[in-house]
Amino acid sequence: MKLTIELPEIKPLSDLDDAYLKEMLIATLYHVGKLSAKEASMILDKTRREFEEMLPKFGFSVLNDSQENIDIELNA
Repeated sequence: MKLTIELPEIKPLSDLDDAYLKEMLIATLYHVGKLSAKEASMILDKTRREFEEMLPKFGFSVLNDSQENIDIELNA
């Protein structure tokens, strides 16, 4: 899937690159329970540990996981 988003040319947004925005989106989807840590890691081509270490950059914690995601991880 390819996603294109047009953002206004304002200073705070113009400093963000595509990789950062992709990480932010995937971290947010993980945080709200739409992706498991395993799925998020695969999408970002990171190890599980690299993904978990990235989360605080966006204000999220690996310890804040839903029961559904925990079940997915246990059955993977």
